[in-house]
Amino acid sequence: MNDKYDWINDIYIYYRILDKINKQFKILLKTTDHEEIEEQFFYLCVDLLRLVPFKQNKENEKLTLIESDGICLLRKNIDFIMKDLNKILQENTATFIKIRKIRNKYEHEPHNVNGAFSTGHSSFSAMGFYCKTDLVTLNSMELTYIIYDLNKLMDKIEKKICKIQEKDFNELNIFNKDYITKIKEYKIIEYNKSYTIVPRNWFTVTRK
Repeated sequence: MNDKYDWINDIYIYYRILDKINKQFKILLKTTDHEEIEEQFFYLCVDLLRLVPFKQNKENEKLTLIESDGICLLRKNIDFIMKDLNKILQENTATFIKIRKIRNKYEHEPHNVNGAFSTGHSSFSAMGFYCKTDLVTLNSMELTYIIYDLNKLMDKIEKKICKIQEKDFNELNIFNKDYITKIKEYKIIEYNKSYTIVPRNWFTVTRK
């Protein structure tokens, strides 16, 4: 069996994760319930780091992608993935630092993560978390920038896959063809039609 394009099978799971992220995010944008806002922020922090694996230099807070983790392992098959992921990471450094802090405490010390405040109304939500004694704030506009660009990246990958399907159809094995069908069914880019993006210079992201 030809395994040349088996990376398509591997990337399918990341479409599933991103689809789940978009569904969670849409719930977050609609709800005004404190517990549900808190819950969705937790889930989003966990799942976003499954798509953007990174490490932080403690001395200068510089973030770098982990090449040996997750979707980055497919970089040899998708030549633009590291560049595009790194752009998302660098443009949202402050937000990713906060996401990881909340995620780490939530996974390893859930009793030390407590909601300090929340607000939700008409397409905007914000949440403050006490990670032990540190107050960390996160809001839906910060997440919109990240999710919007991740949707664009995965749509770009889907277009690459569609070109392979068109040009090298006979080199695809039965599993490749099945996963291509599943990937195309997600229509990830359609989620972006419901998101409002404001220019970054109109919006200030806090470090905490």
